[in-house]
Amino acid sequence: MSNTINIHAQFSGVVVDTIDEIMRSGRAASRTEAIRLALLDYREHHLGREDEKSGWLAVSEKSLDKVWGNKKDDEVWAKY
Repeated sequence: MSNTINIHAQFSGVVVDTIDEIMRSGRAASRTEAIRLALLDYREHHLGREDEKSGWLAVSEKSLDKVWGNKKDDEVWAKY
């Protein structure tokens, strides 16, 4: 399997708007570069992150237990 892909693609609507916005913001000089940047951004933020997600989920659940399981808060709200 080659590590090079030649693609001819036709986009419309919000996809084109997004590509053009990437170019207007100065992040990419061409539509090709904008698509490449979007793919790399996807890779960075979404692929191979399941282990990290589950780790952060455990931390956040533990933190929320402290917030929602606070007996003093329950006592104060019981007065109302």
